[in-house]
Amino acid sequence: MNKIRPTALALAGIALLATTTPAQAETPWCTGGDLVISAHDMRSPSSASKAHRIGFAAAEGVSCVIGGSLSDVRFLDADGGDLGVEPEIQEGDYAEVLVGGHREAAVYVASQIHGPRVTPASVRFTLPGSGDSVTVAWPSNLSPVVRLGSITAPVS
Repeated sequence: MNKIRPTALALAGIALLATTTPAQAETPWCTGGDLVISAHDMRSPSSASKAHRIGFAAAEGVSCVIGGSLSDVRFLDADGGDLGVEPEIQEGDYAEVLVGGHREAAVYVASQIHGPRVTPASVRFTLPGSGDSVTVAWPSNLSPVVRLGSITAPVS
């Protein structure tokens, strides 16, 4: 009977640890300071659109989670003035992406290839979760008809 009691106490202690460990081991949500964010031209899968990729890499030594959609997206001129582009945010399947080490997240951006063009110097947006406002250099021109996808793991 004495052997059962210490075993029961040990099992109860393990159960208590199991209920507190996952909460302590959760990966934090990414903030603007956790990320190295850049925008690049990319090859479009459609001849009717121009494509860009906004990449989200972790700062050195950081591991965090990001997911959802960017908000308050504004394309800015060299003086920080709003170019008046009203991007359409296309809500895809919600996914949370672990960013850190060699793992990154991405938002894909498409604009019409034909029609008038604007040449933003940067893009400003609000990160989901943290609410941090971030401004990133923009690589080239685009049409005022812009679509942004949700945050996702990069397509290879």
